[in-house]
Amino acid sequence: MQNISVYLNQRASNGSHDWQGKINNALFRSNIVYQTPTSLDELYQKLDLDIVNNVDAVLSVGGDGTINSIIQRLAGTDISLFAVPGGTANDFARVLGSNTNVKRITQTIRQNVKKKIDLISINGKFMATNGGLGLAADVANEINELRSTYPQFKNFMKWSGKSVYSIFLAKKLLNREIKNYKFKIQSEEFSDSFFSPLILVNNQPSLGGDFIVAPNTNHMDGKVNITIFKHQNRLELIQCILKIFNGNYPYNDKNLISFETSAAKIDLYEDRITFFGDGEIFEHNTSWDIRCHPNFLSVYSPKDQIDLGNLNTQVSIMDS
Repeated sequence: MQNISVYLNQRASNGSHDWQGKINNALFRSNIVYQTPTSLDELYQKLDLDIVNNVDAVLSVGGDGTINSIIQRLAGTDISLFAVPGGTANDFARVLGSNTNVKRITQTIRQNVKKKIDLISINGKFMATNGGLGLAADVANEINELRSTYPQFKNFMKWSGKSVYSIFLAKKLLNREIKNYKFKIQSEEFSDSFFSPLILVNNQPSLGGDFIVAPNTNHMDGKVNITIFKHQNRLELIQCILKIFNGNYPYNDKNLISFETSAAKIDLYEDRITFFGDGEIFEHNTSWDIRCHPNFLSVYSPKDQIDLGNLNTQVSIMDS
């Protein structure tokens, strides 16, 4: 019998689903313990207990922020994480092929469809998807502040879904709310000092749902992708971002620098600013030590699952 610890984020955008009832029906042969921690400390305590008890799986129902909290403890262990999308962008769940189909969740766990993926650390804190400095961090910070200050803002997030990030990004671009920062980057592959409104640190191709910011990277390549927007002209920056948003990556843009590395250091020549990662705001700082940790998180991957129904059909056809 599998021992499964299920973490339910009641504050997630899709929190209205009867997840407990659905999961009980689907995984009735498993020993399931439901966790609804009310603080980060309580979450960590429960995850530490899961590690001590060596549970078979941790199932998270929530968004990328919930995942970010959980991986701080599961990183480097052999306990596998299943992400059920219950947030806004759900970048982590999306890249693994996860959805809210409970039958698919059951099949993936029963078939033990797992793999190890890379994690990125930012000053020692882990990140699973994408993050960055500058404009994108400002957008994430504004959304998080509105969500915590105005409870009714969550209704807007439910209505807009992953588009909320595009809406707030467009607002900043059109209102000329763009600041350039002077950065210095050091790595084996690229080192330079420059002004930039936006730096992205990527562990997978997409950000905010369908924003393909790093088309040639993935979370199993042993590298972290860093993309630098050096545009000083607002219209040129808008044009670049629109091309990316429309799936037409601007490879020939001389102001767009993208490279893969195993480690890099970014320094800021001014006041502290925030780094955002997995949709969460990290602490203010002026220096960021970025490292890739290959094969550092075990995850369930529905997109790699064999469809038993189709397989049985194919076998029947072959036998006939």
